[in-house]
Amino acid sequence: MGSRPRNGSPSYSTSTSTTSYYSQPPALVLLVYPFTLLLGSLYAAISPTARANHNAAADPALAPTIASDINLHSHSHTYHSTTSSPVNYFARKDNIFNVYFVKVGWLWTTLAFLALLLTQPAYTNAAPPLRAKRTVQAVLRYAVVTVSWILTTQWFFGPAIIDRSFVITGGRCEDVRPRVPGHPVSELGAIFTAAACKAAGGAWRGGHDVSGHVFMLVLATAFLAFETWGAVAPEIAAAGEGGKEKQEDSDSDSDSGSTRSSVVDVPDDNNDGGLKIWARRFVWAVTGLSWWMLFMTAIWFHTWLEKVSGLLIALVTVYITYFLPRTLIPWRDIIGVPGV
Repeated sequence: MGSRPRNGSPSYSTSTSTTSYYSQPPALVLLVYPFTLLLGSLYAAISPTARANHNAAADPALAPTIASDINLHSHSHTYHSTTSSPVNYFARKDNIFNVYFVKVGWLWTTLAFLALLLTQPAYTNAAPPLRAKRTVQAVLRYAVVTVSWILTTQWFFGPAIIDRSFVITGGRCEDVRPRVPGHPVSELGAIFTAAACKAAGGAWRGGHDVSGHVFMLVLATAFLAFETWGAVAPEIAAAGEGGKEKQEDSDSDSDSGSTRSSVVDVPDDNNDGGLKIWARRFVWAVTGLSWWMLFMTAIWFHTWLEKVSGLLIALVTVYITYFLPRTLIPWRDIIGVPGV
């Protein structure tokens, strides 16, 4: 058994730390992502509807705010009239989920994270020193994944990593607008970001277009899932400790009191129960919709290699944030493990 403080110290015990540590999801749960991409790619290969959409992609831009998700396929940049629209609602760039959810996906991710931070007993009902430690470390984990998102899709000392990789692999911005006699030839080749290329009326062609959608949606769902799992772990541990305490009547009143205040650091709070539950539902709704849009991306957009490269970048960030701290103690002391 772990040591149990008897002096009323607010620090959590070895028992709680160990329980929370081993309650973290195993690495195998990450297999859901390659499975999702594989399932979507298989559907795209066998579905006549999906094949027709890939062969007649209208405007390939899906989310200009995600740096390189400007292409459907690197070989599908032919201009089409407005009458040639995608045959599936989710293949359209103006579908409501893309416009109001994916385009501002990190905002929804941030709101869901704040919902956890402000309502879950792991943060709101813990002893003050433990609450402060958990909150700071959770914010640091959010900072790690957010910086990864910024550097990969928005800015990396200039063009984002996705844009840089596209240019390095031979990509460039090409002018696809009709030529006007007497009008000078556009110098779109000097543009080095996908968003700027689209804004200038060009097409992002020729390079390896890492899927920014896959990267962001994998990172967002993994981040929210791991943080939610960690937020509820202390409650589960507290319930288990509460059951054990009922069988320990021989403990002194002072010892029992200190145990409840330190080991069982997440007491029940019926007044906040509804808010806590609805916050979790909101987080899982954001996570679920993000996974669904990942599945739609796997079906309708990008080549297999472009999707896999986006997945790998996201998984590296997830490993650094949630798996490396389990074995690297100095790193765990900085960003912690959710729920510990």
